[in-house]
Amino acid sequence: MSACKHISTSLMQLLLDAEVRQISMGALHQIHTDIKECESERLPYFFHQCFIQDPFSPLSFLPGDTLLLAFSDLRQLLDLFMQWDWSTYLADYGKPTCKYLRVNPHTALALMRETSRKNNVFAQFRKTDRDRQKLIDAVIKQLRNLIAQHHT
Repeated sequence: MSACKHISTSLMQLLLDAEVRQISMGALHQIHTDIKECESERLPYFFHQCFIQDPFSPLSFLPGDTLLLAFSDLRQLLDLFMQWDWSTYLADYGKPTCKYLRVNPHTALALMRETSRKNNVFAQFRKTDRDRQKLIDAVIKQLRNLIAQHHT
């Protein structure tokens, strides 16, 4: 369990590292896929075969929900970005039944900034890129409002 939590924490720190200038949606998609693989039933078997070699190891008896819990913060953040489900996140934030209960607005804002940076000066001339940037700007503004509301 601690190895799984370490993997999750390390990936989250990597995504939010101040030295990371830009993260592509393709990179987020790959991390999302990797997390799904980590949450699968094959991970305890992998650890057992590669590292433990003990059939009575506690890892071999981990219940499936334990793995899901280890990656839940990261998975919810990545789900939010992969599904681009900002309307649900912003409408349900703070409710105990919120779909993205483990996603902190500070974290979402930091990752949004890293994924929305573009180096293409010609992107401003394409309507779809301009529309997407307007949507991103609106989400960033709403995230800032959420943060301000919960600090007062």
